[in-house]
Amino acid sequence: MMAVYLINSEYVFNEKTKEFKRLQSDVNIKLTSMRARCLSYIIEHAKDEVIEKEAISQALWGSRSKFTSDASLTQTLYLIRRDLKFAGLDEFFITVPKSGIRVSTSATVEIMEDKAPPVKNIRPWLLAFGFIVSVLLLGTALFLTLQL
Repeated sequence: MMAVYLINSEYVFNEKTKEFKRLQSDVNIKLTSMRARCLSYIIEHAKDEVIEKEAISQALWGSRSKFTSDASLTQTLYLIRRDLKFAGLDEFFITVPKSGIRVSTSATVEIMEDKAPPVKNIRPWLLAFGFIVSVLLLGTALFLTLQL
């Protein structure tokens, strides 16, 4: 099952669309399949003390992981860090030397149900537009009723 995660109440990662976005801005990053799978694995193991490099490799490359270099995983993690930083999320996970990585203790991760991300700051013009359309529709309906 594909999940949608809310990170630090400010970012959304959608496994199905492979998108990472910041709720309060237009930043929306489309991740490659490999990076999306890796980020999913990291999020799913966010509570682990250490997420071992070998476990991540196994999750990403399966039985081929023994043939992939450590540099491949290092590059994938670097690119995820770069994408998250571009969106404004610094140090979501940190390197544990000679072991793997761990998710920052200050990070919060929630699984969102199949619903739209929370809207915190609806634009006033959108509310005004909705009000105007409602008034026009109501006025038109009243006018047509009186004409009959």
